Amino acid sequence: MHKQYKASGNEGGAKTLLYSGGAFFGLFVFSILFMDALTLVLAIGFISAGIGIYAGFAKLAEPVYGIECDEAGVHYHHKKGSWLLPWQAFSHCSPQPDLDVEVNYIAFKVTDIAAFLEPLPLRLAIKLMMEQRALWFAILKEKCPAGECATEWMAEKDRFNTPRKQYDGVKAMFANRMQKLGLFCGYELFIPVNCIDVPAEVFCQEVNRMRLQQLDKAE
Repeated sequence: MHKQYKASGNEGGAKTLLYSGGAFFGLFVFSILFMDALTLVLAIGFISAGIGIYAGFAKLAEPVYGIECDEAGVHYHHKKGSWLLPWQAFSHCSPQPDLDVEVNYIAFKVTDIAAFLEPLPLRLAIKLMMEQRALWFAILKEKCPAGECATEWMAEKDRFNTPRKQYDGVKAMFANRMQKLGLFCGYELFIPVNCIDVPAEVFCQEVNRMRLQQLDKAE
């Protein structure tokens, strides 16, 4: 069994890079042939084309497939690395967490944080905590509207214990964040909706079905 879902993060990367590179080259040739000095308009054009080139390279650096599902579980691919959520380590996938406000994230109910935490790359853990800060603040704002628990829950603890191992540092902070998310909104792990090429509802239906099939095979 192997199911892949295309991400939208790298869409248009080659086109953006081609157009921006062409614009930069055209401005360069124009400045040599017709301009004696660099004007403000021309400088803005060079800056804009340079930004476009950077954006094109950034898009191309994004993975083609955001999610892959195989016999091992659900793989999430990010330019900073990949994580694996084994089938037996979560109970279900939901197109929306338990929040009043709609967010652009798909949620997983993790039942075995230890199984997920062990192979998690440190670089990816750091990046995800940064990228999902807005989600975390939105949850705090909804669950603590008067700010009565924000100070306590915003503190990032750097120690986390599992039945098999004690974690310190980044992984411990990520695991503690997962526990807080689970307490506040019912789900511990999140992926952005732009990492799949189907509606979130369809994706979760397929993942939940594959999970049951894989667990039945393992029995």
